[in-house]
Amino acid sequence: MIKVRCNPTPPQITIYVAKSEKALDGLTKVTKAEWELEKAVVFFTDPANYADDAKKTKAKFSFRVYQDSDLAAELEKVFGKKCAYCESRFAHVTSKDIEHYRPKAEIDTGQGTLQPGYFWLGGEWQNLLISCPHCNRVRHHKVPGQPEEIKLGKGTQFPLADEKLRVRNQGDVNGEDPVRLLLNPRVDDPQEHLTFDADALIHPRADANGQPSAKGSASITAYALQRAELVNERLVVLNRLELRVMDLNDLIETHNDLIAHGLDTTRNAAQIKRIKEEIDQMFAANAPYLAMLREWIRRAKQRGDFARIEQLHIDLAVLGQE
Repeated sequence: MIKVRCNPTPPQITIYVAKSEKALDGLTKVTKAEWELEKAVVFFTDPANYADDAKKTKAKFSFRVYQDSDLAAELEKVFGKKCAYCESRFAHVTSKDIEHYRPKAEIDTGQGTLQPGYFWLGGEWQNLLISCPHCNRVRHHKVPGQPEEIKLGKGTQFPLADEKLRVRNQGDVNGEDPVRLLLNPRVDDPQEHLTFDADALIHPRADANGQPSAKGSASITAYALQRAELVNERLVVLNRLELRVMDLNDLIETHNDLIAHGLDTTRNAAQIKRIKEEIDQMFAANAPYLAMLREWIRRAKQRGDFARIEQLHIDLAVLGQE
């Protein structure tokens, strides 16, 4: 997971800008997003429908704004057609989920279920992300080191460290920030909370006192970031990077030998350029698993693995930066 820089202002698309709907007062025109919010407030605050954090009716409210195709296209741009949580590129094999960071209809707190959820954020731009189905939906997954499949996936989870600060009934959700436990790639810097080992396993990052990040721990479980197939795919990408850096080191060693013997370096230089371009492509904005790859680069720099490469004024360390 990486931090995604996104304009907090909604995009200039129809659902957010076109005054095409008649407000509930029957007099004014509002956008589709504003119209849906008005209707949601009426439905979810009606004590005949919801009371005492429980649903009292079989009636359902249909959220439609978040399903808008133009909105989906804007979210794809923001997240580079990757899952906001696991960073997998999945459009070529499965459909995307438009994900609500704070769940709209009900909330799994970890100790029970609250109804309704954050209904007033159902069409809120800042609450929407793109996710792969494995991160977003509750499913059984194999996890390395676990003998049996375990249930993972976000579903309607939104745990807080202090339930007393849970915001209900259209409150300002910023009040939850000190105690929310799930990482939000729109807001948080995940590298402060997550780390990767040499086998592409993900772990909560320890703080200065050696304590694992609570946000990191909760997010790894909620977003199914340790599922075996995902770990295996990350490892494939990590091994590819390691091999390309080894190739680059070998080519530069050959380059130095050619220079020392006064031989032509044209072909060697072309090979160096090709490998460097392949490495650069692995760090493109829409490339998968950037958080892991950036961390590997930073560690390799600290170990001094790039000393020979830097002799040719090739700076791989910049790839470890956001």
